[in-house]
Amino acid sequence: MKSVADSPVELRCAVAVIRGDAVLLVQRPNRGDWVLPGGRPHLNEGMSSCARRETREETGLDVYPNRCGLVLEVNDPVAQHRIVELVFVAEEFDHGVPITGEPGRRPAWVSWDELKTVTLHPPIAGFLPDLRRGGYARYLGNLWRPEPGDR
Repeated sequence: MKSVADSPVELRCAVAVIRGDAVLLVQRPNRGDWVLPGGRPHLNEGMSSCARRETREETGLDVYPNRCGLVLEVNDPVAQHRIVELVFVAEEFDHGVPITGEPGRRPAWVSWDELKTVTLHPPIAGFLPDLRRGGYARYLGNLWRPEPGDR
């Protein structure tokens, strides 16, 4: 039997940007679904920094991912593909209108009622409304520090 060590784990960082009665999603018309803004961190990039960068690239909005809302995994035993996703809750720095920064993606504010009708991947629509009520885990950031003499 294979162990987790035998299959790589892809790390993703996403953001739930909540404004009033809506959440910011990105439509992928080529796939027919919606996702939270997010992606994979660059080498030596922190997770909240990744989430902020990806949101700016995909929507044009500058946000501050200040709380960890959800930690989830997508573990596909058929494709043997495993993703661990950290979903931050973000406050906006600006209140601009989202514009797309990437071809084939369309950002939009989706109301809580509309959220029930869209295909969201991963399927976390039922958990998102809890994030506006303060349901979240605390994010402590990178706690690694070099030992004295490790420089």
